[in-house]
Amino acid sequence: MRRKISRLSLIAMALGCITFFIIGMTSTNAQDYGDFNNHHLRGNYASQLTGTINCPEGHPLSPFNGSYALTGRVSADGKGNARGTVIENYNGMLMNYSWEGTYEVNPDGTLLLDIIWEMGEDELHVQMFGVLCDNGKQVRLMHVGATFVPGMVGTTITGSWIRQ
Repeated sequence: MRRKISRLSLIAMALGCITFFIIGMTSTNAQDYGDFNNHHLRGNYASQLTGTINCPEGHPLSPFNGSYALTGRVSADGKGNARGTVIENYNGMLMNYSWEGTYEVNPDGTLLLDIIWEMGEDELHVQMFGVLCDNGKQVRLMHVGATFVPGMVGTTITGSWIRQ
């Protein structure tokens, strides 16, 4: 008698798991259909990034080599424009910045963010690759490049934005 009950229990659990899996596969949201766009990235976000800066000795940014951390607030307008106010920590050296930039959200939920920092007469463009999570309530980001800063080989910066 015990064997039949445990077999029936296993069959019921298996059917329950299959049903749960099928229901999960038929949910409707932007991730299922790949119809993301800039409108999915809008609102105010808390930002946190960490990593390591690594420029060759003698490079203008080599004094910033070492541990990196950033925290701040970012606003995205849902139309491809963003701005932020952040505090950065370059190996113990603190700096406050405000930045503006643009972004483009692809139908699959990935995005490219171009952050623009004005540095005297020059502009520094920093590119971040990201992916939207939870229909744009969170963003996972990774540094992928910077203009006029060749030689940042080995620089690794990753982090996230969470909608406030």
